[in-house]
Amino acid sequence: MPLHAAVRVLCVGPNPALQKVLSFPSNVELGGVNRAASCDTYVGGKGQGAALALHRWAGGSGATTGVAQFLGGGSGDFVDAELKAAGLATLTTRVGAATRTCTTLLDEANKGAPTELIEPSGAVSEAELASLLAALDQAAQNYDAFALCGTTPPGAGELYERVCSLLLARADGADPLLLLDGFKGVERVLASRRLDILKLNLDELLALTERSDADAAAAELFATVLTRPGCVLAVTDGPRPALIFLAGGGSASLRVPEIRCVNAIGAGDVCTSIFLYHAAVAREAGPLDLDAAASAFAWGLAAACARCLQELPTFEQAAVHAMRERIVIERRG
Repeated sequence: MPLHAAVRVLCVGPNPALQKVLSFPSNVELGGVNRAASCDTYVGGKGQGAALALHRWAGGSGATTGVAQFLGGGSGDFVDAELKAAGLATLTTRVGAATRTCTTLLDEANKGAPTELIEPSGAVSEAELASLLAALDQAAQNYDAFALCGTTPPGAGELYERVCSLLLARADGADPLLLLDGFKGVERVLASRRLDILKLNLDELLALTERSDADAAAAELFATVLTRPGCVLAVTDGPRPALIFLAGGGSASLRVPEIRCVNAIGAGDVCTSIFLYHAAVAREAGPLDLDAAASAFAWGLAAACARCLQELPTFEQAAVHAMRERIVIERRG
C-alpha cells in the first residue's frame, strides 16, 4: 500500500479563528501586568488546522486538501489570505460577523498545557448557512473524504446534519468517507447513520454516551448509530494509549511515545486529517479492516506527537516518521 496517494480531502471548519500565541519569559499571573516576549499570529480553528496539517503532510503527492468555512471582517481576510497562500482549496462564505480571535498564553511553567483564551463566535444567518451548503453541494463530487471538525457557530447548528443528508442523497454512486471530530450537539449527525469514522478523546466519548468506560461506550455506539459497514471509532487519551474499534471487527490499542510536549494546541486536529487521509488511501484497496484502520490512526497520532514538539502549529516530516516507528499497535481481547 502506498504511503501517499492523490486522495482528495475536504475539512469542514465552520469555526475558524485568527490565532495569536503570546510567549512570556516568566509565569503568567492573573491580576497582574504580563508583558509578552513575542507574539505570533497564524490561522486557527479545528478544520483549518486539520487542512493545513494534511497539506503539509501530503500536498506534494498530488493530494487535494480543501477547507469549507465562514469568514468575516479583517480577521477573516487574514485567514483567507493565509489559507490561499498555503495552497489550500477554499470554499468560503463571507458573513457579517468578524471571525473570532483566539489567544494562547505560553510561559515556562505551562508550556505543555498552555492557557487558551477563546472569543465567542459571531452568529451565522440563514442565508449565509444556505450559501455554504450550496457550495458544499456543488463541490461534494470533487472529494473522496470529508472531515466535520469541531463545533458550529450560532445559527449553523444544522450544518453537519445537512452535510450528512447531502451525502446520503448523492445519485452518482460515490461513497466518500465521512469523519466527525466533535461531540457537542451532534445527536442528529449520529442519528443520520452516515458516519464512517467518529474520532473523539476519551472524556468526550464518555460524556457523549454517559458511559463509564470506552468499551461500553463503543458497544452502545455500534449498536445504535455507527451502523455503516466498516464503521470506526477512534479514541485518543493524551499521552496514554489510544484505542480504535471497528464495527464487528474487534479493537486495538496504540501506545504513543513519551515526548517533551512544547505546545499541544491543535495536535488533535493534525491527527484528524492525517488519520482520515490514510484511511481513505487504504480504502482505495478495499474495505477497511482493523489492521488498516489502526495503521491509519497511528499515522495521525505520530503527526500529532510531532506537532507537540513545536511551539507553532507545524511539524517536521522526519519527526512524524520517527514517531510512527515508536507507536506500538496491539490487538485487544
